[in-house]
Amino acid sequence: MESALMLLCPHQPSLLFSAVAKDMLQCCVRRGFHLQKLLKGTPLFPADLDQPRLKLSVQHYLQLVDNCQKLWPGPELAHLTAQSWLHHHPHPLLQLLQHCQTLPEALLLFVRYQSLLLPLWYPRLQRQHGMVRLELRPALQLGAARPFIEHLLCSFLTGFFQRELGLAPEKISMTWLSDNPDWSYSLEWGVQPQLAANWTLSWPTHWHRQPLPLACASRKKLQLSWCQTLQQSLPPCQGLWQQTEQLLFAQLPELPAQEQAAQHLGMALSRYKRLLAQQGCSYQQLCDQVRFSVACDAMAQALPNRQLALLLGYSDEHNFRRAFKRWAGLLPSQLRVLL
Repeated sequence: MESALMLLCPHQPSLLFSAVAKDMLQCCVRRGFHLQKLLKGTPLFPADLDQPRLKLSVQHYLQLVDNCQKLWPGPELAHLTAQSWLHHHPHPLLQLLQHCQTLPEALLLFVRYQSLLLPLWYPRLQRQHGMVRLELRPALQLGAARPFIEHLLCSFLTGFFQRELGLAPEKISMTWLSDNPDWSYSLEWGVQPQLAANWTLSWPTHWHRQPLPLACASRKKLQLSWCQTLQQSLPPCQGLWQQTEQLLFAQLPELPAQEQAAQHLGMALSRYKRLLAQQGCSYQQLCDQVRFSVACDAMAQALPNRQLALLLGYSDEHNFRRAFKRWAGLLPSQLRVLL
């Protein structure tokens, strides 16, 4: 039987332990948690924390996150791990970002090489009304680990902007998945999240002209070389979930039938359905997620329901409102009040 993990990569999937898990575990150990409990359910031993090239399967990384969150629930661990990434992590991608000349260059390299750091999500960059939006979307089913991973990424990126650009926190806009935003973002970063369908960070495009303080062409070249070398041992890849969503975003408003999507991705319909089921989702669920994401983006631009219906491929406003209520549990008018 095909493993859901194989959707992440056609080869044996692996993450670099020292990049994704070591800092998290060390934070827990400093908090007083026993390392044996943190490693439970994985093939790892305490001595493995000192191996710089140790590789870890996606399944075992998610198990480590689950172990840590059971002992240390809440967002604090993700924030502390992000702080470690920002200030003293030796990973070549994290070092590369601070030696770039400008923010656009850093973001481009972050998107290009993010699979070296945590290939469980994928970014979508958009420009809207003088702002740049970075949306974070899961590349596969993350289960209970999803909140931790999203906290980690958003904390890292928010901290990176503030560190490199010297910005006041209120200039960074963050959107949240719930109408009860996490207090920790206001406490840690001075950012007050707003309601949205997906995690996003937004910032003015004029920030792109500001040079980064530690820009250094020679150091950037060295770290880029290390990233390219590392990429050969951890090849970049796209999960089936991610490939499907990207196809759907590109095809809106006329979404392809499931058979057409399977054909586009080069597999039989039966196998495609089976692999999506192993990811804990269906084709219809991915269609709904993409439509909901686009709808919330468009609602923030004050588009009326009639235009939203056309944008998402619905024949009339009634069908759109009924579908939106199924996605969000609210009618569009009710969500607009919250937005």
